[in-house]
Amino acid sequence: MDIVAIINSISWNTLNWDLFVIIVFAVGILIFGYFLERDRVFVTLISSYISLALLNKAPIIFETIGVQIQINNSFANTTAVFLGCIVILFFILSYSAFTSVFDRSPNGAVLQTITISFLQVGFIVSVIVSFLSPEEISALPLFTKAVFAENQAQSFWLLAPLIVMLLFRGKKRIY
Repeated sequence: MDIVAIINSISWNTLNWDLFVIIVFAVGILIFGYFLERDRVFVTLISSYISLALLNKAPIIFETIGVQIQINNSFANTTAVFLGCIVILFFILSYSAFTSVFDRSPNGAVLQTITISFLQVGFIVSVIVSFLSPEEISALPLFTKAVFAENQAQSFWLLAPLIVMLLFRGKKRIY
């Protein structure tokens, strides 16, 4: 796809899905980066991956132990369960020995925090967009579809945070 055509497809004059996604993206980066700091951003990222795995396999897990659970496969329910799992796992992991894996310093690395926040928000938006039905995805504007809904974009948002987190592991803090 032509990047210039994708960017030119964004309508900056009216509130639409593309503009909403961009606003959520910017606010999400600010919230993650400013309020959570580097170590907690890493914990939130791990919580996001675990939540996605649980969401995909929860019905199978509960079925094997004899508990009936259904998310209804509706966009709102699936999104709520996904975000709820992130929050619950964040608090569980934040107060466990898991956080000792990360460098506990009072000063967070600004560039690292912003980069991981950017990739994490992209990952979460991509996952949430994937909960839409194929008809709803095909109706998305060109920008949102190209950046979050296509297979290559979803692969990028799935792998990039992990790769960057591995690159930042053990690196000196960049301020």
